[in-house]
Amino acid sequence: MKLLTAGLALAALCITGVGPAAAADTPSVRIDTVPLVRQALPESVSGYGVIAPDTDSVQTLSLPRAGQVLRLRIAPGEPVRKGQALLEFGNSADADLAFSQAQQALDYARGERARVAALLAQQLATRSQLAAADKAVADAESTMQLQQRIGADRQHHAVEAPFDGVVATVSVAQGDRVAAGAPLLQIARAGHQIVVMGVEPGDARTVRAGMPVTVNAVIDPTQPMRGRVKQVFGMVNPQTQLVDVRVELLASGLLAGTRVTAQIETARATGWVVPRSAVLNDAHGAYLFQVLQGKARRVEVRAGVERGGQVAVQSTAQGTALDPALPVVSLGNYELQDGMAVRRGEQ
Repeated sequence: MKLLTAGLALAALCITGVGPAAAADTPSVRIDTVPLVRQALPESVSGYGVIAPDTDSVQTLSLPRAGQVLRLRIAPGEPVRKGQALLEFGNSADADLAFSQAQQALDYARGERARVAALLAQQLATRSQLAAADKAVADAESTMQLQQRIGADRQHHAVEAPFDGVVATVSVAQGDRVAAGAPLLQIARAGHQIVVMGVEPGDARTVRAGMPVTVNAVIDPTQPMRGRVKQVFGMVNPQTQLVDVRVELLASGLLAGTRVTAQIETARATGWVVPRSAVLNDAHGAYLFQVLQGKARRVEVRAGVERGGQVAVQSTAQGTALDPALPVVSLGNYELQDGMAVRRGEQ
């Protein structure tokens, strides 16, 4: 009789599924977790732009005398080295005549001074006459020095690059006759470049001069460059409908005209930071899961700044608060519900 009773009890236990074997079969979801960390994420404004020479480093070359462009040796966009010949220039007939007259005036003044000095030695001239002759020599020498400074003493000479750089523009053609002071070409100094980028008018209000900028070439975004905001324009560009921002590059090996993307760091927000994959959304808003005693714990959050695959989050007033001591589910969270049993990836 006792054996029959024990057998019936064992059968009932197996049917109801109660016991250690049944507890081991409780369903769980395999997950990966990360610790909840507090750090600062930069808030940024994005835009697109083009690398251009810095206008402060562009020098216009001209000559203080009239003449003719005899030969052009460069073209726009061509890199040049300091001392390299850019063009050959010949004086105009008027420039040659002015130099010749200055030379003749100097020779005459010096001859007159010598004659007056000889007469003074014979007491046939006065010291005031000698002083007047000395002044005439000094005036003629000043005129000659001026002609030499403007290069009138050289009928033909080569205009050379004053520094290493790139030819930005060429304003003349071979054979052109140019007036004194007329621009010949512009050279942009090597290593001095800017990005002219456009940002949305609403975002432009948060941008200030001096803010750090990260610049990436569209053709190769793997080599970021650093820069800072140099100027924010106060009007919308009628062609792009964006606000132009000038960014000074701290170093650049890219060619002028290269298209780039840029992120201007406008502020830094400090908060709880988790991987972007940890944050989910449904009809109630954003949320994530933390693990408490082997079970998923849903926490309603508000997502903030996102940068580099990380997103700043904070608890909402209505939901459960984030617990800094609990890990956050980064993978496997799509299968979870509040209170569901979980196991780590290696388990």
